[in-house]
Amino acid sequence: MADKGRNPEGPPNAVWPIKDKEGYVTVPFAYGSIAFWQGKRAGEYQTHRWHIYLRGANNEDLTPLVERVIFQLHPSFNNPTRVIDTAPFHVSELGWGEFEVSIRVFFRDGPEAPLELKHHLALFPKTGEPSMKRPVVAERHDEFVFNQPPDPLLHHIHLCNNRLVNAGQAWAQIEPHFSPVNEHEELLRIQAAQQRVHAETQMLREEYAQHDQSFALLSEEMRKYET
Repeated sequence: MADKGRNPEGPPNAVWPIKDKEGYVTVPFAYGSIAFWQGKRAGEYQTHRWHIYLRGANNEDLTPLVERVIFQLHPSFNNPTRVIDTAPFHVSELGWGEFEVSIRVFFRDGPEAPLELKHHLALFPKTGEPSMKRPVVAERHDEFVFNQPPDPLLHHIHLCNNRLVNAGQAWAQIEPHFSPVNEHEELLRIQAAQQRVHAETQMLREEYAQHDQSFALLSEEMRKYET
């Protein structure tokens, strides 16, 4: 039976994965929050229905790549550590206050240490009054960058080219408010990220080479004194 959360015949992603000549593989994604004001009749501590999430840049199913996502909410919530192990990677709650959410992303056959993100849960518009028709959207596009990923990890990445469908009523409510991906801008951002990582790697290599050279000179001096 087909997995209800995936579309086996969905269009392949036109943007990623991107692999450069140095072997870096880049996977764009997005994370953020969407908050719906509940109106003037809402309870004092339930003024907003909010959603926080991590998703593929074009709303792909990231389950083959992402093993689990841990959302760390404000300690005032029941069970503030939310572990989500399948797409959609998403938490929804009722609340009244803004706070910073910690997001940890664990990969299948990837780095042992999770990727750690921070997101400020925004409930109120920057200008104007709250509206029940216009939710407050705070979303950021970013990239997973893997340095010469092993074949198992690369296989997981290539499996993420199906759009996420039948993901539930809550996801269907927020999906129309996702910010669209401009493929040209996304490619430029990916290339910039790859160049940045390459430059940082090259700098570290040069620093290691200098340390090795200094160590070799020091060892030579020590041998002179020993003789």
